[in-house]
Amino acid sequence: MATKAKTKVNPPIKMQAEVTGQGAPLVLVPGGLTGWISWEPYVERFSTSRKVIRVQLLNVQWGLEDKQLPPKYSVKMESRALAETLGELRLEKPIDIVAWSFGALVTLDYALDHPDSIRTMTLIEPPAFWVLRATAGLDAEAQQQAATLRKLHGDITEEQLELFALTVGLCPPQQPCRQLPQWPLWLTYRRSLRNSPAILEHEDDVGRLHGFNHPVLLVKGTGSAKFLHQIIDEMAEQFPDAKVVEMPAGHAPHIVSKERFLEQLAIFQSSAQ
Repeated sequence: MATKAKTKVNPPIKMQAEVTGQGAPLVLVPGGLTGWISWEPYVERFSTSRKVIRVQLLNVQWGLEDKQLPPKYSVKMESRALAETLGELRLEKPIDIVAWSFGALVTLDYALDHPDSIRTMTLIEPPAFWVLRATAGLDAEAQQQAATLRKLHGDITEEQLELFALTVGLCPPQQPCRQLPQWPLWLTYRRSLRNSPAILEHEDDVGRLHGFNHPVLLVKGTGSAKFLHQIIDEMAEQFPDAKVVEMPAGHAPHIVSKERFLEQLAIFQSSAQ
């Protein structure tokens, strides 16, 4: 009698995670360039009263290791990895989740797939191009910026890194990117930007936004890319319960305007039912 060959099942992919403090869980999902170090200044403050979970995006981890992204890499792969990590931690639910940039796009997908796990969601400038496509809001300028981001692939040169920073509004006007104090750090993490095609290829259904019945805080940065503001404005129209706040500066408002961001976040989370 023939014996059936066993099918090898690969273990689920998970994100790296760091847990600090005790209390109601607060999940911090970082941006797609420098990853979880962007949340370092906040951990001590939050962890005095919360269990703080910082996760590392796969694209950042693999970029630091100089590993090419797998052929089927996608936003969904990241959001499933986030789900695996949070599930393994067995957190008290529902959770408050705060996310920036690419991490906010990943978080949005996770939250739409697992709405019952969410108490509140804060998204800082998510590059959700799919929202503009689905609502016919992808104008010529946004299409041009999308085309620019699509050029980011391969080894990611200094020129490509600079192009990214200019396109999303990380560099202040009239200030050369390479003269910013953050530039050496960005350079170290530049291979994280290999995820750019996945951002542009991601698709979803705006009907899922209509059905998300949890409070959402959407954060804009004054001076960031026009398409990011358009995405936030459109999302605010689609979510049943959304609030928009804007603060300086550029694509990193929670870093540049830290105290104001923390104040707005505290008000938002404390008012959630």
